[in-house]
Amino acid sequence: MEEKHLLKNWLGAILLLAVTLMALVWSYPYARDFMLYPETRQQLADAIDALGAWGPLLVFVVQVAQIILAFLPGEPVEVLAGMICGAWGGLLLCLAGILIGASLVLFLVRRFGRPLVRVFFSEAQLERYRFLRDERRLEWVIFLLFLIPGTPKDILTYAAGLTRINPVRFLLISTLARIPSVVTSTMAGDALSEGNFVLTAGFFALATLLAGIGLRVHRKWVGHMGQNSEAEEAKTQASAQESDETATG
Repeated sequence: MEEKHLLKNWLGAILLLAVTLMALVWSYPYARDFMLYPETRQQLADAIDALGAWGPLLVFVVQVAQIILAFLPGEPVEVLAGMICGAWGGLLLCLAGILIGASLVLFLVRRFGRPLVRVFFSEAQLERYRFLRDERRLEWVIFLLFLIPGTPKDILTYAAGLTRINPVRFLLISTLARIPSVVTSTMAGDALSEGNFVLTAGFFALATLLAGIGLRVHRKWVGHMGQNSEAEEAKTQASAQESDETATG
């Protein structure tokens, strides 16, 4: 079983590497023109300026949609926000979209329950976060999971809707905890729009490194928390069964 899991991880890593290489090859001519020719960068700047107020509004709408449609990646939206509004303006714009999107997700999950969540995530995926049922430390766990770079935050938003966490406190905790990962992407977008490719590459490298480390930490921590949750549930069931036997005896 362990060998099968290891093989799956290796195949996933090879596939990711292949897709990354294909994307680099495809985008190289565009990146080269962007780096070598000022007029190419000016064309992008003019296109962004031509959007006017519609640019930030479009990014906001896409950011809201990205939170609701959990299969959409968030990083490209954040980079675009940085390109249009700058690092800090893009951060505020993304956080506003995240806040509205997460609010809608919470409302919909509280209204329609688990069947809605199953549209995006399998039961096996949800069971990995069964430890969120422990309300004693729920808020701290939510904060740490959203703070760790590279974690699948969209499933966490849906899974949190199935708990009894206070919606206002969840929105505040999860939005603030996202800031480090979001601002890295908006800074990269800002540097890209200024033609500072060394700084852009640095931000992307930092984001990739942190995401890789964070994903590994997330997997180990979620597995550990899941094992603890199963042990506690088993202990509770055994205690309840023992009490029933004592009562009937």
